[in-house]
Amino acid sequence: MKTLQSNGTVWALALLLSGSTLMACAQATSTGTTSTTPSGGRVASTSQTALVAPLRQMVTKLQRLQPTGDPDFDFAMQAKIHAQGEQDLLKQAAQTNEDSALKSMTTALLTDVQSDITQVDGIMRQIKPARPNQAYTQQQSRNVEAMNLKIQQATTGDRLAATGDQYIIGLLLDHRQDAVDMASTYLQYGRNASLRTYAQELVDSAKKEMEQLKGLKK
Repeated sequence: MKTLQSNGTVWALALLLSGSTLMACAQATSTGTTSTTPSGGRVASTSQTALVAPLRQMVTKLQRLQPTGDPDFDFAMQAKIHAQGEQDLLKQAAQTNEDSALKSMTTALLTDVQSDITQVDGIMRQIKPARPNQAYTQQQSRNVEAMNLKIQQATTGDRLAATGDQYIIGLLLDHRQDAVDMASTYLQYGRNASLRTYAQELVDSAKKEMEQLKGLKK
């Protein structure tokens, strides 16, 4: 009888410890902390997944966009989708970032990107698809695929070691570089004067913002 009681006590203790372990795992999963798989690989936290979501949606829209082949018309559409992706990312970042300098910058960027969207909307109303340029279409397609690859890399491996504000900065740096690449490609082929001015201003402002973001990295 004593043996049975002893075994019962051992089993009860084992169940209690198992329950505690499961509880701890559940708590770790619900926080914004990056966890690891049994094999040691990193898994994106809830907050990291939420930050990447707007960028995934942006790339999906760009991939599904049916190009006319006309650089002016297509870039206007692409630029708007890309700007909306930045807008959604900044809104999500505003819910999690803590650094005062980064918070101030994201607030300013939100104002700027809304102005960009309004500006592109106005230009789009003046543009109609003209003669297609296959070289432009192919080059921008490669830019979009590069964006997609960066997003995949942002949710795997060492990128997930960055936490909180540093993760946000990394995503914004990627997005700004993508803006430079898209606008620079357009400037090789585009003809619309207003859109060319917008694209050049986008390149200049994005490069400046990247330097500011690099200054915030620790």
